[in-house]
Amino acid sequence: MTDIGEKIIRIVRETCALEEAVTEDSRLKELSLDSLSFISALVQIEDETEIEFEIEELNMDGWETVSDLIKVVEEKKCDKK
Repeated sequence: MTDIGEKIIRIVRETCALEEAVTEDSRLKELSLDSLSFISALVQIEDETEIEFEIEELNMDGWETVSDLIKVVEEKKCDKK
């Protein structure tokens, strides 16, 4: 797994209301995240990876798994170079 992937998994795990195992395959809607904690995770991801999410990407309904988050962040990092 990439450094970005590990970083995102750590952020999501720390943002969950309950202690739970978070992997790339974890479904975001099945984790103990509400909409506010999801936004908090996205802001932290932005800060730590130096990317920005579009306003349309701030809704948790648009994301399926942690892996989806990782892919988008990695794409945004590549586009920035």
